[in-house]
Amino acid sequence: MEQIPLYQHIVNNLKAKIDSGELKAGDQLPTEAEISKQFSVSRITSKRALTELENANLIFRVQGKGSFVNTKLTPAHALAKGSKEILLILPFSHNPGLGDYEKGINEFLAATDYTLNIQSNTLVGQRKLLEAALRSSNAGLIFYPVSSNSDLGVLYQYHLQKYPLVTMDKTIDGIPFLSVVSDNSNGAYMACKHLIDNNHKKIAYVSSLNVENFSSIRERYFGYLKALHDYNLNDYSVNDLTERYLTHEDGQGRAYYLQFIQAVKEQGITGIVAENDLIAIEIIQIAKEIGLSIPEDFSIVGFDNIHLSSFVEPKLTTISQDFGRMGYLAAKNLIATIENPHQPPRENVIVPVQLIERQTVRRL
Repeated sequence: MEQIPLYQHIVNNLKAKIDSGELKAGDQLPTEAEISKQFSVSRITSKRALTELENANLIFRVQGKGSFVNTKLTPAHALAKGSKEILLILPFSHNPGLGDYEKGINEFLAATDYTLNIQSNTLVGQRKLLEAALRSSNAGLIFYPVSSNSDLGVLYQYHLQKYPLVTMDKTIDGIPFLSVVSDNSNGAYMACKHLIDNNHKKIAYVSSLNVENFSSIRERYFGYLKALHDYNLNDYSVNDLTERYLTHEDGQGRAYYLQFIQAVKEQGITGIVAENDLIAIEIIQIAKEIGLSIPEDFSIVGFDNIHLSSFVEPKLTTISQDFGRMGYLAAKNLIATIENPHQPPRENVIVPVQLIERQTVRRL
């Protein structure tokens, strides 16, 4: 039986790694010296192996930088096909309460040759859309996750395949995707400080979602806690109440918030930081129904500055997120990732927020 040349063993080994996806498009191969050491062969043999791979169009070589897997082999995304389409996956089909991310994305893409395709996971679910996108011809993905720890398995495949992906609103637990998020911590800090500046001493926080599962909500909660700490207002009875109302079980809705309002009054709490505007508005409406008056009975600050916040009576004091700017920066960073796949990882982008003072906070 004819003996396989040493260089061919190396070629077969590296080709198998490329075929399996262990070495992906754009990945750098070991140097000639590293291959020589790994396979116990001469530099001449390792160079011959890399030359064979280059001749087979499996790799390309850059003078002074090394050898890389050919991008034309990419199966995972559209660099292989020259696609210029960006996919945006949202957890809602249309929600004016959460701002116009699409407008910001298209504002940046208008100066490029990329176009935007939008899909909502409201009907088929997030996981199915993610699995389909991983096999699609899109150049990259802007992803608004439903939580920070959902579908981690398929998302980790994106990471392994170096698929260009940027998340908005939340980070993904344990996976280092580039994220564009609001300054949630500072926003909640400002909301709580605004109450403190108006002489409120007993301030509660209320959430509709479990803070452990959502990075954005967790950051807001921590911002609230930091403000209390900085101003020496840690009240264990208020902390206990807050911890009991950090999660909203589906179906409880009005009864859940009614219990919270009753507990607020019983404990003499005068200020509330709400996770978002929708919760704050619902609390205001329920308070009115049971004969309470805002801000006379208690003050409240929301988060998001949705359109409705300026029309509810009284008009809601809130923290404004710049949704358009978030979309613009998500698109900008995704295109940079697509067009410069070898650049060092960039830091997450944190978009500033703003306190909007209206009518739901009174000075004590």
